[in-house]
Amino acid sequence: MAEQYQQVAFIGLRNPDGSFLLDVPLYVKVSELNKNGMTNMQEELIHRVSDTMIKRYEKQISEFVSKQKEVAA
Repeated sequence: MAEQYQQVAFIGLRNPDGSFLLDVPLYVKVSELNKNGMTNMQEELIHRVSDTMIKRYEKQISEFVSKQKEVAA
């Protein structure tokens, strides 16, 4: 079997001024597969990474909205 990789998240790179530069995908290597097509450890890692990324993006969006409200005021 050829090596397989599963995309699990994106890291959003930023310029020094805070503007978005580009998104870099994150992958995990898939080996022994379970019914969902990945190892149990990889599935757990995907859930943890996804949870962390969602919380981070929620914080960034909240900060962006707050700054936009300040500018509009």
